[in-house]
Amino acid sequence: MVDFATILSEFDEVLLMDIYPARELPINGITSEVLLEKISCQNKRKILKNELVEWVDKIEANVIAVLGAGDIGNEVKKIKKLAQEAA
Repeated sequence: MVDFATILSEFDEVLLMDIYPARELPINGITSEVLLEKISCQNKRKILKNELVEWVDKIEANVIAVLGAGDIGNEVKKIKKLAQEAA
């Protein structure tokens, strides 16, 4: 988690959602709240999944990276549509 927080700290802005186990059991002590504390980026916040597109719409960025598992791909489609509408 420390290495992941270090990498995320390099971003200009970090939007973090809840961490859910994919096919494994939850790892004790690994939560989005703990990860958020370890990220040194000044522009960071924990958000709900249904807030993601709204927050992305507020960001002025040339590149947006979306990392995750499960149904996050559905949110990527919404972000892509948002970007196409803005172009």
